[in-house]
Amino acid sequence: MERISVIMPLYNCAQFLEQTVKSVQRQTYSNWELIIVDDASKDNSYQIACRLARTDPRIHVLRNTENKGVAACRNIAQQKATGRYIAFLDSDDLWSKNKLRLQYLFMERKNIALSHTAYAYMNEQGIISNTGRNTVDSVLNLDRYMKTTQINISTVMFDKEKVPLLHFPEDRQLCEDARVWMPLMHKGYQFHGLNKVLTLYRIRTHQLSRNKFRMAQNTLIRYWHEKQLPAPLRLYYFLHYAINGVRKRIRPARFNIRFVQERFLDNFHS
Repeated sequence: MERISVIMPLYNCAQFLEQTVKSVQRQTYSNWELIIVDDASKDNSYQIACRLARTDPRIHVLRNTENKGVAACRNIAQQKATGRYIAFLDSDDLWSKNKLRLQYLFMERKNIALSHTAYAYMNEQGIISNTGRNTVDSVLNLDRYMKTTQINISTVMFDKEKVPLLHFPEDRQLCEDARVWMPLMHKGYQFHGLNKVLTLYRIRTHQLSRNKFRMAQNTLIRYWHEKQLPAPLRLYYFLHYAINGVRKRIRPARFNIRFVQERFLDNFHS
C-alpha cells in the first residue's frame, strides 16, 4: 500500500482543526502522513496543530513567519511530501473514515492519475445540509469541467508518478483551484470521479461560496482570461455553468443524509 501525503493549509481555524485532523487519524487506510502548514495564524491554530503532532508521528507541522496565502502553503507542503499520492484537505472540512482507502483502491484499480469524489455540505455546527450533494462525472475533461466546476479541493488526490507536482498560483487572484485544474486539462489530463460522498465541505459565515453572485462573477472573470479558447466558447461555458448552478438550487441532488451521517459519525465525537 503506497503512502499518501495529506496536504493541509492552516490559517485561523482553531475552532475546527482538531475535528478535521481526527477525520484523517480515523482513516481505515493507515499509511499516510499529514503535512500541516500554518500560515502565520493569529489564533492558537499553530499550538493546536503542534499538540496533535506530538500525539501522532505521522503529523508534521510547518509554519510560515508571514502570511503567504493558501496556495503557497500547498506548494510548500508538496515539496516536503514523501508519499507517492498527494491528497488535499482544507482545515475545516471532514473526510469519511473510508475516504483514503476507497479513493486509493479506485485509482490503483483503474490506473488513474487524478481523481476527485462527490461531497456534501455542512454548516459551522457540523449539521449536514439537506440542499443536496455535489455529484461527479466518471471522467472529467476541460469541456465538462467548465460547465460544472465540480472539483472540490478537499476531494482531490493525484499520483506523483503520473502527474508533476501541482503548482498553485501564489498571486492570490480569483479561482485559484481552477487555475490549476484547467491548465492540466488543456494538456490532456483528465480527472476521474468516484461518485460517493466521502467529504463534507463546511460552509462558514462570510465565506465566498455563500455568495452565489460573487462566485458567478469570479467564474466569469476566470473564464474570460482563458485566452486559449475563443471568446464565444468562453461565454458558452459560462452560460452552462450558470444554468447548472440554477438547476442545482432548484432541484438539488437527493441523497440519504442518514447514511452519510453514519459514515462521518466518528468525526463528531472526541
